[in-house]
Amino acid sequence: MKNYVAQLANNIVEAIIVADYEWATANLDGDWHDLGPEPLTVAIGWTYDAATDTFSAPPVVEDAPL
Repeated sequence: MKNYVAQLANNIVEAIIVADYEWATANLDGDWHDLGPEPLTVAIGWTYDAATDTFSAPPVVEDAPL
């Protein structure tokens, strides 16, 4: 079964890979978070909040008028 993990830097998702959490933490540098077999809607650039164990999307920046 597939399992997904997210690499975090300063609580920002930098990468998402298919790997076992224990393997990732033992063999790869960085801070990894287990996303489970069916990853949540998480993407690179999202912020992780450890207090609530949730991810949030970055704010939407609207284009400036021309």
